[in-house]
Amino acid sequence: MNRSIIFVCFFLIPFGDGYFLRGAESWVDADGEEILDSQQSRNREPRSAPEAWHSSIRRRAITFGQTEAEVMVVQNYLSKLKDIAASKYPELSAPQLTTDSLGNQKRFAEIDSFAQRDFIGDIILTPDQAESIYSAVASEGLHRVKRKFIGSKVRRWDPRRPIIFSFDGSHTLREQKVIELALEHWHNITCLNFERRDDEPKGSRIVFTDVDGCASNVGKHPLGEPQFVSLAPECIRLGVIAHEVAHALGFWHEQSRPDRDYYVKVRWENIDRDSKGQFLKEQPADVDNGGVPYDYGSIMHYRSKAFARYDDLFTMNTFISDYQRTIGQRDQLSFNDIRLMNNIYCKDTCPRKLPCQRGGYTDPRKCDRCRCPDGFTGQFCEQVMPGYGADCGGRIQVGASWIKISSPGYPAEFREGQECSWLLAAPPGQHVQLQFFGEFEMYCKVRHSLCMDYVEIRNSTDFANTGMRYCCFGTPQTPIVSATEDMLVLFRSFYRGGKGFQAQVRAVPHTGQWQNWQRVATRRLRSVTEVHARESAPGNGQKTVPAPDSSLF
Repeated sequence: MNRSIIFVCFFLIPFGDGYFLRGAESWVDADGEEILDSQQSRNREPRSAPEAWHSSIRRRAITFGQTEAEVMVVQNYLSKLKDIAASKYPELSAPQLTTDSLGNQKRFAEIDSFAQRDFIGDIILTPDQAESIYSAVASEGLHRVKRKFIGSKVRRWDPRRPIIFSFDGSHTLREQKVIELALEHWHNITCLNFERRDDEPKGSRIVFTDVDGCASNVGKHPLGEPQFVSLAPECIRLGVIAHEVAHALGFWHEQSRPDRDYYVKVRWENIDRDSKGQFLKEQPADVDNGGVPYDYGSIMHYRSKAFARYDDLFTMNTFISDYQRTIGQRDQLSFNDIRLMNNIYCKDTCPRKLPCQRGGYTDPRKCDRCRCPDGFTGQFCEQVMPGYGADCGGRIQVGASWIKISSPGYPAEFREGQECSWLLAAPPGQHVQLQFFGEFEMYCKVRHSLCMDYVEIRNSTDFANTGMRYCCFGTPQTPIVSATEDMLVLFRSFYRGGKGFQAQVRAVPHTGQWQNWQRVATRRLRSVTEVHARESAPGNGQKTVPAPDSSLF
């Protein structure tokens, strides 16, 4: 396992429900966006929503290499898109309470500073992208907008050549070092190479600047101009930088995929009225997902309450509720984030493909080895990853009797940085059942419904897919059953110590529960109720919790 991305913990100080970065000035939320404190909000001169929206787009777009004329084109298309959204969903455009009536100045600062800034959050649209989005929405509705990876090959970088990058002088030496660490991480896990050249003012390259929060264009500039990536001080986290660099390399957001509605339900009524465009999606014919399934754990996925009208409202619910605290992380690239980048840029790097196991694939950086999902190691991913910072984990053969597993030292507190991986194997034709019991405590962001330390269960047919993450307080009550004879359990403590967990596991007979759900999942899910009704197992009230599986779609 490459652990360099975990260095993010050295640049953050956990405090309450956020991460303190700059004295008493600002906070960073789960999407890497700054939320101003109440004092800043009081000192901020109010602006109307349209004025703030247009002035912010103009300022950012010009900084990102667009002319005034190009900026006006983008603004015109975005204004039309907002009108379309209002006409198609009038109930979502109703006037909302003012800041004064809410008594929530911090919320005003968040909306004014972020939700109003542009059409797709941290993405700066070009005129051709804005035109394409508008044409698609105008002709076919609000569902047709974005893709996980940009389809236009003109905007892809040439993997045979180094991607040139430079700094415009707005970052400190320490900030430059963190940015270079994030680029080094992308280099280590793909075939892509990055080369710093501060003496080349023009040409295709990535220029890191500090102009307005965390933002980037998507893909390489089609005319060979510099591609700007804005990283303000509050964005200098390895995970956030990796997210923005992914945009520059061609990634859109995960929840924009055309198969999104099989996995999450968008709560349109809870979304801030000027942020509806954040949740539009693309059609299959215009998508390049590189053969990689939907990933709840993607670093490109929005959090549960992103762009909400009020802080306590969910804007997305996972159809399988056990995945709710998996979405929205900004700590590290997921295995499928890396796999997609390699499928797009590096599929021809190695002359032959290795017989990788457990969802692994030939590593384009080391063609004689496989790149393995979290929890596995070895040349062909044939081994379970050993414990880190503790003697724990391994392969366990389970039978009819209960076997106990737990976090290190339980019921004493585990330590920050400890990791355990268990591969639980049932006899042929049977499945693994897991049941948590006893005290349960792991650090989470309650406000964002997001796990920071967690125990993750991968129970699908593909261990490459991010699993269900359990954290916070209160013992999960639902028994979990694997789809096959194996189940993978991952314990990860990146931020704090805590009580941890304990669970009991055993083998259970094959009941056909997973296959019943699989047949349902191959049809378009019509409502959250339909899916939740199929989470209940027949007979004994046990719930089989399914996981996203590449074989389903």
